[in-house]
Amino acid sequence: MAEFGSPDLQTLTLEAAADLSAHQYTAMRVAGANKCNVASQAVDSTFIGILQNKPKSGEFATIAVFGKSKMLAGGTITAGAPMTINSSGRAIAVTSGNLEIVFGQALDAAATGDTFTVLLKPTVRWVGQA
Repeated sequence: MAEFGSPDLQTLTLEAAADLSAHQYTAMRVAGANKCNVASQAVDSTFIGILQNKPKSGEFATIAVFGKSKMLAGGTITAGAPMTINSSGRAIAVTSGNLEIVFGQALDAAATGDTFTVLLKPTVRWVGQA
């Protein structure tokens, strides 16, 4: 069962650059000065965290940047696997040999479309080969 909201969860607030009401628990990226939008590339260095609410364009988005959060799975997830994102901003397991951003680690197992628990780590790092 996915869980979040531990006392360790750290968030920030930015303005939604688009209607994000259908993107709760997906990856966010910086989309301009103090704005955010859906992150859609595993190599997107502007990744900032996971959307916690359902803001419309111009409203405030709450983004988890560190700690335990819910996230939507974009593929089969194994507990303990390092996480990156797909083109929809959903979590997928890191694939060997690809250049990807790792933003956290799965704490649950999940199937595509499931909500699961991820541990957001404080450092985003690149893995794979160029």
